[in-house]
Amino acid sequence: MSPLLFSVYVDDLIQLLKHSGYGTYIGSQFVGTILYADDITLLSGSCRGLQKMLDICAEFGHKWDISFNAKKSQILTLGGNNPANCPVFLDSRPIQWTSKVKYLGIHILAGAVQKVDITDAKRKYYGCFNSILSVCGKSRNELASLHLVKSYCLPRLLYGCEGMLLSTSQTRELDIIWNNAFRYIFNCCWRESVKPIQFYCNTVPLSYMIDERKLLFYSKISLSKNVILRTLMCLPGVSSDYLFLCNKYGVRPTSTRDSIKGAVTHAFRASLDAYF
Repeated sequence: MSPLLFSVYVDDLIQLLKHSGYGTYIGSQFVGTILYADDITLLSGSCRGLQKMLDICAEFGHKWDISFNAKKSQILTLGGNNPANCPVFLDSRPIQWTSKVKYLGIHILAGAVQKVDITDAKRKYYGCFNSILSVCGKSRNELASLHLVKSYCLPRLLYGCEGMLLSTSQTRELDIIWNNAFRYIFNCCWRESVKPIQFYCNTVPLSYMIDERKLLFYSKISLSKNVILRTLMCLPGVSSDYLFLCNKYGVRPTSTRDSIKGAVTHAFRASLDAYF
């Protein structure tokens, strides 16, 4: 099936789900389905509504000879615990309830508070980091090793951080991982802060990187032509987080990309006054 033809089919499916009366809404905007390539996510406020949406997908699949695999599908509850007895079926085949779902490389945990699991990101980071240091050896060039780690390892920790609700402890944990990378590469500062080294290597702590990426992400979607994305920016949690970051770094919601990057770097340099 060609990508264009599949896109047309998907648009038809979205319209069917949208006009079914089921699924979730933000105001008057339907957000009951999220699609990326051939990955489809359905959002519903009830098991009954979710079952109706799955029935629509199954009927659509029969019409267009599209097969949905129930064994590769999973369900979890955001904002509460999974129901004790609520079987849900896709084309008469049961879908498994789970405590963790991987979507587009991000692990989302079920529960009363929306959480993400960074275990897989840390595992990939350490695997890449150890491989680079083992190849470079003890007589390695520190700056070359740092460049490799920033290029190939760091993206493992930062992937998808713009849309994650990381807890304070998770952010702190990621900061420690990044700080220890400098200690291992330069073999120093085991009992001191590595911020001065990061400053001279033209980089910042990981928590600053996450804030910068969030600011850039929020700024981009607030100017998007997509109605749903602009509506998401109006949610109290999202808008308050955006305004908090803007006030923290002294930037405006209309700031350019270069202004945001410069403000985050300036804030980090200002925090180094105690070291110089």
